[in-house]
Amino acid sequence: MQWYVAENNQPVGPLTQEAFDAKISAGTVLPETLVWNETMKAWAPYRTIQGPSGPASEPALLVPEPAAAETPASANCCECQRPFPMEDLVAYEGKFVCAACKDTFFQRVQEGVTLPGIYEYAGFWIRFAAKFIDGLILGVVNMVFSFMGGIMSAIMIQNSSDAAILVQLVLFVIQMTIQIAYATWFVGRYGRTPGKMACKLKIIRADGSPVSYSRACGRFFAEMLSGIILYIGYLMAAFDDEKRTLHDRICDTRVIRTDV
Repeated sequence: MQWYVAENNQPVGPLTQEAFDAKISAGTVLPETLVWNETMKAWAPYRTIQGPSGPASEPALLVPEPAAAETPASANCCECQRPFPMEDLVAYEGKFVCAACKDTFFQRVQEGVTLPGIYEYAGFWIRFAAKFIDGLILGVVNMVFSFMGGIMSAIMIQNSSDAAILVQLVLFVIQMTIQIAYATWFVGRYGRTPGKMACKLKIIRADGSPVSYSRACGRFFAEMLSGIILYIGYLMAAFDDEKRTLHDRICDTRVIRTDV
């Protein structure tokens, strides 16, 4: 079961049962704290779903007490991020949307686009598969340039070894430029590389917004750091609640599964 908790008039989640219990132990979730999960019809104070020894195992079987007095006075729209009074917001799956953004929001729902805060994060192996596909594509491109560079080096070396070295240097710059442009353009334009398209994955910001071209470029170099440290940066995804790698943490990005 996944939980949402109201903190500073903003829904925080989804939280696993273990993470929710940890917030209770830490005193973050108090009896009057508004909470919600998929089995509940509306937000309710935590005290209304407590059994004799803590949270009830099946909150859907309990009828929460009216909680109008504890409802936050305002909240931010999950689309435009502007604050609005609660009566001017529409609630959907633990998120709030204003009247101006409502049509766009529900159009995204109908199109099957993953909504902010309701993500299915991509795990280590599916991301590895996407990376492998991207590697094959770039490998073919690099092979072509390497073949051309080898021919040019063989010709140049007959005249000067310095010329052959220059050819190899130019070839390296071209290959690096292609890799940077590949990651920057596809992620900045579509939020995903061809490998991630094939695996139905997408890169987003923590708040659900798309990744800009500049952030996509920065993420490419941050990913190089993940590889330099013996690929430990990649392995971090296997142990993170949101499946974040080191470069995800540096660039404040997440990789999620999508329907398309």
